[in-house]
Amino acid sequence: MSGKRWSAGFALFGEVVITGALVAVLSVPMVTALPALAAGTAHLRRHLTGESVRVADLLRDFGAACRSLWPAALAVPAAALILLWNLSLAQAGVIPGSGGVLAITGALLTALAVLVLRAADAWHPGLDAAGTVREAAERARGDLPGSVLLAFACGMCVVFVWMLLPLALVCGGLLSLAAVGVSLRAEAAEAGPAPGD
Repeated sequence: MSGKRWSAGFALFGEVVITGALVAVLSVPMVTALPALAAGTAHLRRHLTGESVRVADLLRDFGAACRSLWPAALAVPAAALILLWNLSLAQAGVIPGSGGVLAITGALLTALAVLVLRAADAWHPGLDAAGTVREAAERARGDLPGSVLLAFACGMCVVFVWMLLPLALVCGGLLSLAAVGVSLRAEAAEAGPAPGD
């Protein structure tokens, strides 16, 4: 049993690394970050449910996500750049009340990151950008502990990249796994305890 568990864990680790590398490459234009995360999340969900884990399926999902999520995909980097610019101004102390602006901007960046991960997990082929964002917001509001876990996942990835820049190549896979894990945790909580527990 322990051998099977170790093998399954190693296979998941491998998929996370592959997914992270693919998400990183697909996210290079910045405006494709959300579709890349959506495709990576769908890929890892398929792996966990024993379905297809072909790279071709991930690329197909990426194309479909780009077509349906393009309004949100454009808005996310624009919002992130505005918030990062605001953060840099607050850190430099060139605006009044820079301490408060720093805290508020940091909270908004965290909320944006959580919403992006929720949207990546909520998306499926056929769902448009408005429906995806609406579903993501409902999940974020309805599962606050899960949203806090996603915020911690984002924070840990920032620390990983700060410690060693090449770890940015696996962060997309780690964040996709976190999004799927939080979603499965919420589904299990809604389903209640299994019979015999």
